[in-house]
Amino acid sequence: MRILYLNHNVAWSGTFFRAYHLGRELARRGHEVTVVTTRRTGRFTVNATVRDGVRLIQMPDLWWGPARNGFDPWNTFRRVLLLRHAEYDLVHAFDSRPVVVLPALWVRARTGARLCMDWADWWGRGGSIEERSGWLVRTFFGPIETWFEESFRHRADGTTVISSALAERAAGLGIPRERILRFPVGCDVDGLRPQSRAQAREALQLAGDQAIILHLGVLKRRDSDLLFDAFRALRRQFPAAQLVLIGNVGARVPHDLATAGAVRAPGFVTYEEMSRWVGAADVCVIAMLDSVGNRGRWPGKINDYLAAGRPVVMSRVGDAARMVEEGKAGWTAEPTPQGLAGALERALRDPDGRETAGRCARSLAESKLSWGTLASELEGFYAKVMADQPYHRRD
Repeated sequence: MRILYLNHNVAWSGTFFRAYHLGRELARRGHEVTVVTTRRTGRFTVNATVRDGVRLIQMPDLWWGPARNGFDPWNTFRRVLLLRHAEYDLVHAFDSRPVVVLPALWVRARTGARLCMDWADWWGRGGSIEERSGWLVRTFFGPIETWFEESFRHRADGTTVISSALAERAAGLGIPRERILRFPVGCDVDGLRPQSRAQAREALQLAGDQAIILHLGVLKRRDSDLLFDAFRALRRQFPAAQLVLIGNVGARVPHDLATAGAVRAPGFVTYEEMSRWVGAADVCVIAMLDSVGNRGRWPGKINDYLAAGRPVVMSRVGDAARMVEEGKAGWTAEPTPQGLAGALERALRDPDGRETAGRCARSLAESKLSWGTLASELEGFYAKVMADQPYHRRD
């Protein structure tokens, strides 16, 4: 089957990984997969390569910084131009921003290809848009975000979603449940493997007996408040504990924790160094308040934690927390500073429990959350979409 994946993110970031890893697994199953995404640099030329059996096309974007969010008209136009003669059996639009949904609809109308749409985050209508700073963004851009997020869903022959909350939202828009497939982000079990905690600490020149809590990636402002408050409470029981923040955290470390030397923020590091930090941690943490946006999303950092075989401590919010509980991969807690601090304390006082949770984490990554398993489910869904009559909602 000839499959086209359309994604708005800059290559090697965000939902691009969801499209790329699924495409790689489907290519191994004999499908012809093309992934169209956005170039990290370059505003005029198209970059086309083949990687892991996937044809990867990176499109130019005129905008910069936070504006590179899938609304660039130049990127949209170039995609339509690129695809004007292309033939595909199925198009999968990863989210519904203009650079994705407009070329997807164009290819479908021109070729009759079946259309699937993925929903990987709850952006508008009370979701992540509310976490963005600034009254202007929420007030003026929020309705635009919501309109693009919802208005084209009924045109898809199949809908894939990343969470139970988004499955319910899709059903609420009138999409038949039998045309909805829910699956989370998968784990790269080949790229990230468990390693010796002692060896990782030696490589990073860390004390062997210090309690280390690790967090990967971005922290929303309110979630960062939850994490820092919980860590303050934890330090009453573990005064020498250290919180390590890897990547573009997006939150300022509070003055009291910074001056106490309790938080280390290396920022962006190489993939190899990141894997060492994960391997050196006693526990890996995810702090999430109980909000519409957090219930609707899947925190991608958990996949790195699980693949590395590290125990997880996280707020009891959304599908990821339920999977941690069912898979016995760590500890979950009420989304309050006291609840999260209590779970961290229980984990740090239970080395045998951490060892067991780490093994369960890796097992979960290799089974239910492997990209191979998820791609197999998706391949079956595609077969159903191709066999069914095209979907036309009767309003």
